[in-house]
Amino acid sequence: MTSLSAGKSRLFLISGMALYTEVVLIRWMSAEIRMFAYLKNFTLFACFLGLGLGMMRRHGRAEKLVAPLMAAIVLMLAFAPQLHLTRLFFPDVGVYQWGGNLRSPHLLPAARALPVLGAVLRHVPDTLVPWMLGVFALAVGAALFCLVLAIFYRMGMLVGECLEAAGPPLQAYTLNLAGSLAGTLAFTALVFFSLPPWAWILPVFAGLVYFSSQRARDVLILGVVLAVIAATEISSPVQWSPYYRITYVPTAERGYRLDVDHDFYQDLLNLGPSANASSVQAPRRYYDFPYAVLPPCGRVLIIGAGTGNDVAAALRAQCASVDAVEIDPAIAHLGRELHPEHPYDSSKVHLHIDDGRAFFHQAHASGQRFDVIVFGLVDSQTALSVMSSLRLEFFLYSRESFEEALSLLDPQHGLFVVGFSVGWKDWVAQRIYHTLELANHGAPLAVKTSEYLGTVTFVAGPGLNQAAAALAQMPEVHSIGPDLARVPARPVRDDWPFLYQNPRSFPFVYLGSLVLVLLAGAYLMRAAVSRAGVASRTRLDWTMFFMGSAFLLVETKNLSQLSLLFGATWVTNAVVFSSIFAMAIAANLIVQRWAPPRLSWLFVLLGAALLLSYFVPFSDLTRLSALARGLIGGGVTALPVLFSSLIFAKMFQQTSNAANALGSNILGGLFGGALEAFSIFFGIKAMALLAIAVYGAAAFSYRGEARMPSPESTVLDQVAG
Repeated sequence: MTSLSAGKSRLFLISGMALYTEVVLIRWMSAEIRMFAYLKNFTLFACFLGLGLGMMRRHGRAEKLVAPLMAAIVLMLAFAPQLHLTRLFFPDVGVYQWGGNLRSPHLLPAARALPVLGAVLRHVPDTLVPWMLGVFALAVGAALFCLVLAIFYRMGMLVGECLEAAGPPLQAYTLNLAGSLAGTLAFTALVFFSLPPWAWILPVFAGLVYFSSQRARDVLILGVVLAVIAATEISSPVQWSPYYRITYVPTAERGYRLDVDHDFYQDLLNLGPSANASSVQAPRRYYDFPYAVLPPCGRVLIIGAGTGNDVAAALRAQCASVDAVEIDPAIAHLGRELHPEHPYDSSKVHLHIDDGRAFFHQAHASGQRFDVIVFGLVDSQTALSVMSSLRLEFFLYSRESFEEALSLLDPQHGLFVVGFSVGWKDWVAQRIYHTLELANHGAPLAVKTSEYLGTVTFVAGPGLNQAAAALAQMPEVHSIGPDLARVPARPVRDDWPFLYQNPRSFPFVYLGSLVLVLLAGAYLMRAAVSRAGVASRTRLDWTMFFMGSAFLLVETKNLSQLSLLFGATWVTNAVVFSSIFAMAIAANLIVQRWAPPRLSWLFVLLGAALLLSYFVPFSDLTRLSALARGLIGGGVTALPVLFSSLIFAKMFQQTSNAANALGSNILGGLFGGALEAFSIFFGIKAMALLAIAVYGAAAFSYRGEARMPSPESTVLDQVAG
């Protein structure tokens, strides 16, 4: 009894530790190595592949190397700038990354300015430099992928061993889920308090020491590493928000430059009457433009207020009231503390820490109207979640979002102004233009007010004619609308929100990398099965594999749709993932205590629930009250999770090899993550149809398998016992 209790405790701890370590590495790698900010799913794939293979292997000295491997990756992340890993970019013109792309005009001078690598690249022809950097980035990315895989392979072995020692399969799986939920909540707490990476990594190191058979050695290794990174971070001016690694440095004219995750984010500018330097003229023309074409202004709404440049411009224009919406509390706080014009101190300003779409819902519910709505230079430079290829800001630039903004304007003279740092990405300007044209039911204005950050400003709304008349009196402002109108571009929709998808290129490298990961996973799975031998009963459980694939598609679809309804915030992410774990635990308890319907009926109900989620217009739900959105949107997204969890629990209850079944399920998540890439072509809703097909494969596979243990395996279990 004591042994069983200890096994359960160890399973809970290692499950929580594995999930917690996964989210820590994904968050930290995306902040320190820029290409992983846009490709978080590759880090997730390495975690899935390692855990799945480890669970299938499960016997061996799992803890022997995990501490040194973890120490190695922690040091690499802590000193990524010094190792020249930070600026690595993914060499695919179909995947846009801020400051790093094969066609970026800034790439060549930046590469040759590197201390060590730059000395080599100075002797390389200009045409070859981007490709050499791309190959180097792929090689380093592959090495990091393998390192993460190796860490989680050994953690997976520990999870597999603990699953076998924790009693009946379904009870063990419930403990696994409970530990994973605890790991999720633990990291959420650290994010809430904006703690730095040394605090994130402390529970991981403690867990590694607890499970280690060489505690003295691992305490020494991990203790030294922890001391080094803690000393480095304590002496550094870095701040951590729920979304970013933030730094700032003073600039001319009493301003600051703000960087997030090592990339430029925004300037905190002094553009007031006292600032007369020629360097401020270009940004001043950009920020003052919305109020120059519509004087005077009353109520203003600013989406993506950041540190307050747009807010300061509205105050300089003597606007009566300013509602400023900013998603990141740390950036808003820095604006309040550091902005030279102190716009957030004004009694006219009402600051809202929220997602822009979520604020639209609130404004509609309260019947608010605005004279001017301004989209600041919103570019999150990071992905929405670890499972999705969506970016944090994508839903802001959809046709439905623009329609919501236009509906909040004063019907006589309101103006909707969208600013965007287009630079050399002309297809982004074309896409925004055509999307706004559809939402506005007419051609918008598109102008370049200055050369500041390569910005383009788009104008629409009831006051468009008045703005056009004012624009005719501004010879320094150049209209580019006719040029953008001539080039067709696929508009952004809530179901297809891929603003940066380059229509002139195909993401060959990205999709090819996914294929390579899948091929490597297939080879490693086969090797793990053959190494385990026949007596171990290790094999790929195709039913569980397909269940894992389809479930990840459902998770990704749900997260995207719920972010649309409640905002693409870290809170939404945390609530969605925690709810999924809680629902899976509830399904396990239901199966243990009651007799749910037959599997065939559950599969039918699951298919019907997924079809319902496909046909429900989530964009229309955004206009409902928060309660109605929660009941309808939450219910529609919860039903597939519930039925899928019940099916999985019934199947898992019958398995004779819990570690093998769960390992196969996690490996299936790798395949599901790769399938999610098809949303770039077919949209988010199509993931529901794809999930139906994969769940159908799981049902077909289940019918062809005997889920109850065979007499041979029962004998083997008795011998092993």
